[in-house]
Amino acid sequence: RIPDYLESLQAQIIQDPEVLPSVSFEEQPGILQQDVDEELLDAHSNNQEDDGPTGSPQHMMTDWDDYDVDMGGEMDVYDYEDDNSQVRDNNDDQNTDYTHAGTDVEDCASEEAYDTTDPYVTNTVEPTIANEEYVDAWENEPPLCTNEPIAYTEYAPVPLDNHEKKSFQIYCWIQENNISRGAYEELVKLLNKWIKDDDIPRVPLLSPYKTESDLGKLFDLQEVKYRMCPKGCRLFPKGSSSPCKCEAPQFKPNGQPIKAMSYFPLAKQLSSFVAIKDTRDMLKETPQSVGQGVMTDIFHGSVYQNLKDDLFISNLDIAVSLYIDGFRTFNGGNANMTILHIVIMSLPANIRYKKEFMIQVAILPADHTGNLYTYLKPLLNELRILQDAGMKVACDDGEFSLKVHLMLASGDIIGVQELIHHKGHSSDYGCRQCRILSTSLIGPAGKGRARYYPGTVAMSSPRPVEDFSQGNAEFGIKKKTEFSELKSFHGYTFFGLDEMHLIGANCTSKIWSMISGEFPNVNSTFELDNTTCKAIGAAIAKSTSNIPSSIFEGTFRDIFKKRGSMRSVDWIVFMQCVLPTLVFEQLAREYGPYAPQVEALMSYVIGCCLALQWEIDQDDLVNIKKHFQNWHLHMKNEVDHNMYTINFHLLRHIHGTVKALGPLRAYSTRSAERSIGFFKKHVKSRVSPGENAGNVIKRQLLMRNFSRVYYGDDYLGEEPEKDEYTVPGYPHIELWDPRLSTTDDTMLVPLRTYWHSFFVDNRAENAVLDTNIRIGKRLYISGTVYNCNEYPQSERKLNQEHPLCLVKVYANIKGTKYGTGVRKKIGVAYGNRGEDNSNVADKVIVTHVDNIKGYAGMLKSSLVEDRQYMIYPDMIPGEIRVGEIGMI
Repeated sequence: RIPDYLESLQAQIIQDPEVLPSVSFEEQPGILQQDVDEELLDAHSNNQEDDGPTGSPQHMMTDWDDYDVDMGGEMDVYDYEDDNSQVRDNNDDQNTDYTHAGTDVEDCASEEAYDTTDPYVTNTVEPTIANEEYVDAWENEPPLCTNEPIAYTEYAPVPLDNHEKKSFQIYCWIQENNISRGAYEELVKLLNKWIKDDDIPRVPLLSPYKTESDLGKLFDLQEVKYRMCPKGCRLFPKGSSSPCKCEAPQFKPNGQPIKAMSYFPLAKQLSSFVAIKDTRDMLKETPQSVGQGVMTDIFHGSVYQNLKDDLFISNLDIAVSLYIDGFRTFNGGNANMTILHIVIMSLPANIRYKKEFMIQVAILPADHTGNLYTYLKPLLNELRILQDAGMKVACDDGEFSLKVHLMLASGDIIGVQELIHHKGHSSDYGCRQCRILSTSLIGPAGKGRARYYPGTVAMSSPRPVEDFSQGNAEFGIKKKTEFSELKSFHGYTFFGLDEMHLIGANCTSKIWSMISGEFPNVNSTFELDNTTCKAIGAAIAKSTSNIPSSIFEGTFRDIFKKRGSMRSVDWIVFMQCVLPTLVFEQLAREYGPYAPQVEALMSYVIGCCLALQWEIDQDDLVNIKKHFQNWHLHMKNEVDHNMYTINFHLLRHIHGTVKALGPLRAYSTRSAERSIGFFKKHVKSRVSPGENAGNVIKRQLLMRNFSRVYYGDDYLGEEPEKDEYTVPGYPHIELWDPRLSTTDDTMLVPLRTYWHSFFVDNRAENAVLDTNIRIGKRLYISGTVYNCNEYPQSERKLNQEHPLCLVKVYANIKGTKYGTGVRKKIGVAYGNRGEDNSNVADKVIVTHVDNIKGYAGMLKSSLVEDRQYMIYPDMIPGEIRVGEIGMI
């Protein structure tokens, strides 16, 4: 365990310079083969001195001079003037670089100027080569050989001495917490001084440079560096000396490229997963449907079902997804980057999104000025080989052959627009999924014209595959997308539909703008005055103490005061929990609970909530289509058409996308956005942000490999508590920190009531109940830990044993009502609670632990004193069964 005093070091977040050795352009590894360094194993087995660039970490000598903390290596160039500029939350998932805060339309602003602080890059406007004269360097490359598999040899984990393992653990902690280089050095010096002063002989910790160097030898990442235009125009093939179309200088006086991009081969990263038996076994287990017509993953959608017999022949064949998203490394700066983030879909859903199991192959250190595919070429080439010839992984327990297929490539609207060579959502045919003709109207602010989508189009007639495989300029696709050359390509659904950007940052944000009166000259049909909006925000702020912070992915913020801080996930919880409660009650007061605009808003909420479920059945699919159709009709017939943006139109495509790919959450960009938040905090260099980003990826991959190999059990599921009790027949339920206790008559009454309801006869009425019961502090159910307030327990007797719990049942729970029809609909459950969250009619009962569905919170009303709404992560307004809500 790292001592507590290390926590104070986290405040020193300054540039962490490069200590990894650079990969030269002459000595970088090829993609199709791995150099097997026999000296690696020989050196370690013979305990020899490490004197070369390759080999495993050596057992350290006891000469203290060998542990000088001189970091060595080459330094990243960076500025000190803005060391504290990176203060954004690691989980920041709103794309603030391409999306204006509080709006629904991605920013299509022109590209920023390239970084002029590099001495080899100037502001001089160079003459450009005419389009018809310039030939991209990739077109001059020989045909790609796709009939030879990519082969790697993964050695068994090298035994580590204790001081090596501790050094690597500290290194991982330093990197994860963004501790400065200087603080890292001082820490190692301090710890080694303590070790040296100790009377017990101990081997000192490795210096930071030696630690990183040894990790690099343990886990050869096969980094490849590609030359790129200093202005960011394009990426060049290995060994190419071709000029750029912009004619900017490409090389330094010493012949080295001015700028380069690091690429970490996908196949090499996947081979490390295959080599570990536990992860390999997980890759073989394709998720099975929990019932007929029920979808819980991308494998249950029609796309995979149509492809599996032809592409996924072996149970080890891997499905992956690609997410491409742009971001700025510095607030207000011009260092734009694009992440290539990959998720291994073949891993279980509860594992694949953990950072230790996700992959980044590159961060594009440029705006790429429309030549994105030159940067994607290394990855596309790999994917073509992996789909045709596959890869072979030789490891200590055998050789494994497999193929890899890309199931989708997704991102926000701007990112996907580049992938499909689309003219954009501001063009005549601005929808990437269908051929609806947009309408040109004056914007809601009264300035300028934009494109809107109030029209109707047959949702059963999406864009044909040929629009993407051949291009169709007439309908907005300028040329074919290179992804269409993959065997797994399946048309418009290949580019997904991201729930976070669509529902969160765009649609829900836009709806609040309509409600809060941001567009006074537009008929939005549900506007609330400033005082009411302020009351809604205040009610949210007052409710935070009654909402368990861990149960929702987003944060409940005062929407009136802190709208600018709202992230995409915050907008989603606002949609799910605040729109159908606090906003609903104010709209019901203003327009009446049965007004059409109130019903339309509830249809929007219900459609979104159904689509955001992890488990979707056929009835849900029908209701998703129905509710979004209701919302569409209201927007089309009642709201001014210059409010009907592309994102509101894309809601109508959710139904078809879910049918094809399964639940939206299965291919959400949330994991990519979390990674972006991480890299934003760790990339500090203003002069060479691209090189800095490559080094950050490298360090992360080293950490993840080390963690998976040496501490894999920590990431494959929550370890059970040492002190636990499991009732026979209920393996998914554990009672943590149990103790035997003798109950009294007050507990025997609800216990007897429970057993009486359990048996069909009256045996429990006169049976002798065992007064010795097991009481636990915490309850673990299928991955969720519940903390108990007073008397959580497991009871036994009557020759049976059940896991039970004592709950307080909230009384007098009602439901909001709305709807324009004769039969009114029930929205969200609520009750009247006192200041101490009590009601005299509450009662205590004993119930089976399986009746616990999850955590819940309470949201204070902005309109009615003492009213509180019951909210929980799986809540779907309109499906509430009003009765009694229990609390452990």
